[in-house]
Amino acid sequence: MKSCHHAKNKGYFISWLLTSIMILTACSHQKQNEKSISFSNNTWQRYDILKFEFPLSGSKESYDLLFELRCSKTFAFNELPLNMILYTPSGEERIRECHLQIKETNGSFKGSFKGDTVITRLVLKKELYCSVKGVLKIEIENLNPRMQTEGVFSASTILIKN
Repeated sequence: MKSCHHAKNKGYFISWLLTSIMILTACSHQKQNEKSISFSNNTWQRYDILKFEFPLSGSKESYDLLFELRCSKTFAFNELPLNMILYTPSGEERIRECHLQIKETNGSFKGSFKGDTVITRLVLKKELYCSVKGVLKIEIENLNPRMQTEGVFSASTILIKN
């Protein structure tokens, strides 16, 4: 009789635990969508403009847009100059030139590490509102004056719904 009661309590606990996990997962207020481009030979060509697209529902929520670069520990530059062009579903165009800080002035990397990969993020746009349903288009241009930026594994844009 004791073992039957114990099994019943264990069943309730597992049921409660699974239900709690589903509720917590469903209630998460930030949902993210990531698009990634990998580079052959770990090289980003100077005039290879990266293009990303995200479908938007047209709700009144805001989004944060991030850029993530994955490079090797042999990456030669402290920063990478970028140009972002953002096309909203309503037809608005926003342009921003920015610098992705990859290393500190002392040469140590700013990002996080995953093995021999350095992961660096930059906020491209905070609290972007798009009330029109459609596709958000992002173009990222490498403004490094060299024809090839070596040591780059991939680049991603991450759209986080707030």
